[in-house]
Amino acid sequence: MKKQFSFLLFALLWVSAFAQNPNPSAAIDVAIQDVMSGRHLPGLSTVVVKDGEIVWMQSYGFANTDLETPYTDTTSQMIASISKVFTGIAMMQLNEQGLLELDEDINNYMPFDVEIPNYENMPITFRMLLTHTSSIKDGNALDNYYNWNGDPLITLADCMERYFSPTGQDYNPNNNFVNHPPGSVYNYSNIAVALEGYLVELISGMPFSDYCEQNIFAPLCMSNTHWFLAEYPNLNMLANPHDYYAGQYEPLAHYSFADYPDGLLHTNVRDIANFMIAVLQGGILQNSQILSASTFDEMFTPQVPSLDPTQGLQFYKEPFQVSSGPIELWGHSGGEYGISTEMYFDLDNEMGIAVFANGENYATEVVELLYDYGLTLSTSGVGNPACGVLANTEIAGATTACNIFPNPSSGICKLSFSGVENLPREIVLTNLCGEQVMRVFTEEREVSLDLSHLPKGIYLCSIKAGRFVLSEKIVLQ
Repeated sequence: MKKQFSFLLFALLWVSAFAQNPNPSAAIDVAIQDVMSGRHLPGLSTVVVKDGEIVWMQSYGFANTDLETPYTDTTSQMIASISKVFTGIAMMQLNEQGLLELDEDINNYMPFDVEIPNYENMPITFRMLLTHTSSIKDGNALDNYYNWNGDPLITLADCMERYFSPTGQDYNPNNNFVNHPPGSVYNYSNIAVALEGYLVELISGMPFSDYCEQNIFAPLCMSNTHWFLAEYPNLNMLANPHDYYAGQYEPLAHYSFADYPDGLLHTNVRDIANFMIAVLQGGILQNSQILSASTFDEMFTPQVPSLDPTQGLQFYKEPFQVSSGPIELWGHSGGEYGISTEMYFDLDNEMGIAVFANGENYATEVVELLYDYGLTLSTSGVGNPACGVLANTEIAGATTACNIFPNPSSGICKLSFSGVENLPREIVLTNLCGEQVMRVFTEEREVSLDLSHLPKGIYLCSIKAGRFVLSEKIVLQ
């Protein structure tokens, strides 16, 4: 059902689930809402980090216009091609561990050979995949991999075999490849990044989504970041993509695609703040390190200047026009049906900016606006966002939160609640397959869970308190 909104009313309904924007600005709120109106964006979420802290976090509009669900700082959405950054980081982790070399032939690890037609004797390297110079092209077959109502219908392995194997049903030497030697031309390719994810899967010996959970998301406490819809206990936690036609917004169903490592990641600005802080701190957030500082330096270095001087390893440089004049920022953007996202870094000023929207038009002006504002802000000394704390949520004017300790746990895990007294809470633990393994009801401010009977791994702990659902990962080791 389509629904028309008065944008004046809509603009007044912005909501932030962050306890308090550290540096609120009514003038910036108005400017951002003007961009949303002009760009026809129903919901928008923004964050700026600087010197290891969140210095701005604010959300606006609706996650679902039909339901009039506010878009908040804890609302997750698909981030489209920003997902590629995380796929690249997974590959670079394996490189750091000595499990692959960037300039070696990917066919050393493939169950079937991936070759460029007419150039079969020329290897495709990992570096070529990371720099879009592999001569792999997005063919028409990519349309076959969408599921317009739910998670992917085929596995990543099946998708890769269908597209790249000469015996695959979607193999097409003309549509799937550029007729140039690998490494000789720049051609942005989604499916080449999906192939990166498949290689991570093959080399690590675990599903790509699980690898990311264990090696990127859990260490950075990105508790609301998942590749698949089934990993969310409630789809109302997600912003719907939106279409806009003839002055009306239309929420779209949550969809997916089998080549998911190139664009299907869902996250929110709270989680992406942790990631951006880690990037700017040389891969470290508190006591967790996902990559070395030297590896991030390499990712932010032009790799193929003769082909594209803006392309690093998965990251690229993008031009912006700010108050001081034209600048270039390293990062990545993303666009899909009903989705537009941007995430960029000013490495010199140790600042990161992310803007997520559930509409198709990029809000580049918001990035530029927040860049100018971020430069004027000073940090307060509060440091990195707390790791292991569930999203703070306001209930009846009070703040409720949950701390989990120890996490990772070897068996006994203690949950301690703060905020509203005697509020009934339902605690549900599910495994990565979505199977419920524990359910507890409590009104106590502290509860201990005995997990010693469960297999080691990652579990999603969902806590329903009144009408709010909080979630966090628990790592059992």
